[in-house]
Amino acid sequence: MTTAGFTATLFCPCCERELPVEAAEPGGARCYHCESLVEATVFPAAVRTASPIAYRALVAAEAACFFHDDRVAAVACSNCGRFLCQFCRIDWSGGDRCVTCVEALRQPGKSGALESSRFHFDSLALALATIPSLLVFPSLFFAPLSLGLALVTIRRSCSITPRSKWRPVMAILVSLAVIGAWVWLFIYSASLAARARQP
Repeated sequence: MTTAGFTATLFCPCCERELPVEAAEPGGARCYHCESLVEATVFPAAVRTASPIAYRALVAAEAACFFHDDRVAAVACSNCGRFLCQFCRIDWSGGDRCVTCVEALRQPGKSGALESSRFHFDSLALALATIPSLLVFPSLFFAPLSLGLALVTIRRSCSITPRSKWRPVMAILVSLAVIGAWVWLFIYSASLAARARQP
């Protein structure tokens, strides 16, 4: 079928035979074979033609692309300075990069823009502050650990997507409350022991 620049064969979902051209238009059409009313939706990507990358052949006294010596350079890599044609340029974080520089940025820890996942230390700090508190005695060790982790991560980006700071703030507050409770318990226990020793 051909409609609005789209060439393909669509089949009826009921009888699995070819649909008329009008099925891809608003309102749809009835199948010639089973009389079912079918409306096909064509995604824009199916009718969009890829625009070719334009480049000019090299003329005397013009800079050549580093990777294609027969093409004129359009831009320079903002990282290493290599001349690049339109085919080789990669738009990267507001600048033009060559494939070598982008490959170097793919190494772990080189570029946050290529990372697909990150460990959420702020969630770990909150978990270390709250979960052991329910078991009482482990909180004596985990509360200071959670406090330190939350203080370290509160200024750092713990996620690729933006996250609010409520997790480390809550971890700090809960850790301080637990540490304060333990300090109070030790002081109270010491005062009780001192009273018990008095005649």
